[in-house]
This record gives sequence, C-alpha cells and structure tokens, in this order.
Amino acid sequence: MTPIETTSRPARAEDLPAMRLVQGLALRDLAAREGRDTSSWALDDQPTPPMRYLLRRWPALSWVAIGDGQVIGFSQGFVHGDLWFLSNLFVHPDVQGGGIGAALLQKCLAAGLRRGARIRAVSSSPDSAAQALYARTGMIPRFPLFALQGSAAALRKLPASRANLVEVGASRTWIRRLGDLDEYVWGRRRNADHQFAHREMKVKCLAIGGSSAGLAGYVYYAAQQVGPLCARTPRIQLQLLRAAGDALGEDGAQLRVTVPGINATVLVGLLEAGFRIDFSNLFMASRPFGRFDRYIASGGTLL
Repeated sequence: MTPIETTSRPARAEDLPAMRLVQGLALRDLAAREGRDTSSWALDDQPTPPMRYLLRRWPALSWVAIGDGQVIGFSQGFVHGDLWFLSNLFVHPDVQGGGIGAALLQKCLAAGLRRGARIRAVSSSPDSAAQALYARTGMIPRFPLFALQGSAAALRKLPASRANLVEVGASRTWIRRLGDLDEYVWGRRRNADHQFAHREMKVKCLAIGGSSAGLAGYVYYAAQQVGPLCARTPRIQLQLLRAAGDALGEDGAQLRVTVPGINATVLVGLLEAGFRIDFSNLFMASRPFGRFDRYIASGGTLL
C-alpha cells in the first residue's frame, strides 16, 4: 500500500469514466490474486449503464475518494423500502488496505440509513478483507451466489411451460404487475429497476400469467445473460429458463446465470443441463429477507 492523503465527496456524472477505470483495475487485480483469467474484465473508461443508473436514481448513495486530484475509489448503493444494498465498492489496487474502502462504505450506508433502510446487504467477492469489512458493518454470510456459464441450448433441456407465455412491456400496468410479484418474493417493490431494464438496458422479458393472484413468474434475458428471474414457486423457474432459452435460440451461445446457493431447484437443474460454475460470490446481510429459493439475480450490482 502506498500512503496517500485522500478526501471524499459525492460522485458526479463527470466522475463516471474514472470510476469505471478503477473498477476494472480492482477486478483484474482480484482475478489475478485468485489465479483467474484477467482478460475477461474490461479495462476502459466507459461507464456501464447500471453505474449511470445508480448515480442518477440514488445520487446520495454514490461517493468517490480523491487522492492527488484523481478518483481512487468509489461506492454506490440503492434503497428499496427498508433494504439498503451496496452495489459497488472499489478501490485502486495501489492504495488498497488503507481504510479508503471502509470510509466509502460508511458514506454510502449512512445515506441509505437516512432514507429509512433497516436491512443492509451486499454481494461480496471472495476476498477475505472485503468479507471482514462487511461483517464488521453487521452483514454476515447467508449463502453463496454462483455465477454459472452455459448456453441457450442447455436451457432448452429444461421442462417447457404448459401455461401461456407473454412478452412484458414497460407500461404502468406491467410495471405494477412485476412489482406485485417482487413484493411477494423480495418483500419490497423495485419498479424503477424494471423501468431501467426496459427503457435503457433494452433487455427482453417474458412472463407466465397467473390467476387472480397475479403473475406466476418473469424472466429477463439478453444475448449473454439470463436474469433477474422471479417466480411464485420454485418449479416455475425452470419453465421460465426454458422459455428464455427458446427465445434466445442461437444468440445465447454463452450465457451467465447468477444463482443463489439456496435455490436448489435452479442450481441442480442447470448443472444437470450442462452449465458449470465459473465463480462464486458471497451474499451477506444483516438479517435474512426474501425468498431466494425462487429468485435468480441479475448480478451483484442491482441484484
């Protein structure tokens, strides 16, 4: 670690390119320490859409650390109801270990608590220092989050749905119906995330219609990723994954699916279909929430 005098302030839109570069450097450094291929992590200054979205939607939860006039670390998070989630916490490899990450975490958390959050959670990397930091902040391990790799052809080995599948749009009616199911599975709504997925990420979404109880499940899919997926019962998840595989066709040559370790239905089903575990993070929270046995995450940023 190189000693450096730092200050922190709320992040601004013009900080995003530097934040993205710090993220790439930190991820490559972690991959190298774990003996994984570093080339899979982008090293550029092009901010991802979720980074832009978090800054715009929850500006008070985005912070940067400045050293020698440069962005050397940042934190971002979101709040849905009583849940605060740490989406991003990255520090330049040259200055890690000096308390910069802890200070950025506390800034982001304090902003979440002021918005009424009572539960705190994060998808932690396998790095032991990061996990210790989160544990000291009251978040303890709940289950692993497995990043599985496979193809759309493998998804087509799963059972097909006998119910009608419908394509979901961004109308108020659809957003409300998606939110109703989120409230049942997550315990809270996240309508803004759905609007972002439809209008900015341009990902597609399929749903299985339910009775008067509402949607039975929904799944988002794109050429390289499936998720989030939310279902009223665990078994419906396999039908939704099959539907995504059918819709992707040859476009889904290499897919990533982020599966909670307690979601036995999907974890076993995908492994038996030919998916493999690429790596795993650790989901940590101050207390249990949600029904993650019937949920697939979009990743570790928006969960």
